[in-house]
Order: sequence, then structure tokens, then C-alpha cells
Amino acid sequence: MSLESSSLTPSQDANRSAILDAARDLFARYGFKKTTMEDIAMALRKGKSSLYYYFKNKEDIFQAVIDSESEILFKKLKEVVDSDLNPKDKLRNYVIVRMQTISQLANYQKVLKEDFYGEYNFLGANRKKGESVEEAYLKTILEVGVRNGVFNIRDIQLGAMSIAVVLRGLEIPLFRGSTSVQDLSGQLDNILNIFFYGLVKN
Repeated sequence: MSLESSSLTPSQDANRSAILDAARDLFARYGFKKTTMEDIAMALRKGKSSLYYYFKNKEDIFQAVIDSESEILFKKLKEVVDSDLNPKDKLRNYVIVRMQTISQLANYQKVLKEDFYGEYNFLGANRKKGESVEEAYLKTILEVGVRNGVFNIRDIQLGAMSIAVVLRGLEIPLFRGSTSVQDLSGQLDNILNIFFYGLVKN
């Protein structure tokens, strides 16, 4: 198990962050499989043994990198959930911010593209936690929408789970077909129009 940032001195925390920064760049460039502990140590101009003080292996480092990128994603999504937008616009903005942010997180996006979650079980806990947080965020948006008469959903929990599943299903085909954030937004608008046709009261 890696040393958590909260248990480190300021100097040690800086060292751990430097390792993650170097690893994040290497994983983004070469992928998880091709990047080695030696590569990370060389990028830092340190001995490989220095990495093992903070992380037990390459998987541990990659887990920490994905955790940090997940935190960025869910922080941005929380800002959308807490915004003053009406429920319909909030849900639309949620999906757009979600996809745009993932497109900027090189390793998180790479995991989605290459389906690492199915091959590397050490990322399973990260995925499960993310799914739980996302469903809670979506449920909050839907609850307000139903209360305000914007959405017509009998089972809000099921609705949140269904939207979350659809969003996860859209990740890979959207990223494979998108060449820019602008193109991505255009695709999302078409998808969301279909989404809202079944959610918004006429």
C-alpha cells in the first residue's frame, strides 16, 4: 500500500507529488504497460529504490495517478451539481463538463479507451467508487427536476443509475470518434436531445 499524502512531511509530500507528476506524463505518453519503474526513476534522476519508499510497485503508482485525475473530474462535476442552473440545463452541463474533463485527463481517458478496468483488477475499487459518486450526483439533479416538475421519473434511483450506465457506454465510442472538444460538444448535443425527449414533460 502506498504512503498517503496526509501521513507525510512537507518534504516527503513534495517527493511523492514529483513521482506522480513524472509518472503521469510517462503513462500518458507510453501507456501503463510500456512504462517501467526505471523510466519513472530516470525521469526524476533518482534511484529506483526511492520510488519504493512511497509506492510498492508500478500498479500502485498508476492507481494513485488515476485517483488524482478522478478527483479533478468529480470536483468539476460537483461544481455543476451545486450550480444555480435549472435541472434540465444542469444535466446537460453535467454531461458536457464530464466528457470535456475526461478528454483532458490523459490517463483517465486512456484507461477508458483501452478498457483497463476489465483487464487490471487493481483499478476496480476506483471504478466502483466513481460509479457510486456519479449516481449520487445524478440522483441529486433528478430529484430537483422531479420536485420542480421538469422531469417525469417515477424511480429516481433507477433513473440516475440508467443515465450513469448510458454515459459510461458513450465514453469509448465518443472518444474514438471525436477530434476536438468542439466536435465532442456537438455529438453530446445530439445525444442529449434524445435524452431529454424521454425525460422532459411536454
